[in-house]
Amino acid sequence: MNGQGKNTRRTEAAEASKRAILEAAEAVFAEKGYDAASLQEICDLAGVTRGLPNYFFGSKEKLYHAVLERTFTRSQNLITFIRDQASAPDGNAQEILRVVIERLFDDVTTHPTFVRLTEWEALHGAPYLGNLPSQFQLLREAVQALQEDLGWQGDAEQFLITLTALCWFPTAHAETFLRPLGVNVRDPAFRARYKQHIVHLLLGDGHSRLTRE
Repeated sequence: MNGQGKNTRRTEAAEASKRAILEAAEAVFAEKGYDAASLQEICDLAGVTRGLPNYFFGSKEKLYHAVLERTFTRSQNLITFIRDQASAPDGNAQEILRVVIERLFDDVTTHPTFVRLTEWEALHGAPYLGNLPSQFQLLREAVQALQEDLGWQGDAEQFLITLTALCWFPTAHAETFLRPLGVNVRDPAFRARYKQHIVHLLLGDGHSRLTRE
């Protein structure tokens, strides 16, 4: 094997190890919070040697920052979708918002570690998350583009606050509130019904319920 091939394999192996560390760190930080999580636990779960997290990220704190940044970048695809659709000749604000609702709900319910990480941050005054660029601010600006480009009359800020709360609650309180009611948030039938319930609450008969005054 030539030198270029060896370098390619090393690069691929390094990237695979880095991804494994990030995924393991997300799981451990979500379960235990930043303070209680240990790098050894993360290494054991990722199947890597003890020195690799510091080699790739520099410290436990920087690894935690990387985990938070990674969880929030998932919303970038949604932001791009809104902006592209808002500028399209046949763009329809209500249809765009329906897709936004469904995608955000699916993202929250399929990534419960994101919810747990954010809950840990909230309990401790958001010492790290509060210093990161807010993807939600970018998302609000993207939704506001529907007002400028498509004449949508809704309130972008209130729309996103309400949408986030409705999507968040079932995952954040699956055990504390919903399980005692006999609700299984992992049940696909429940998720489908609840998602359509959110669409109806926010969009109703085709006009956003959250309009600007």
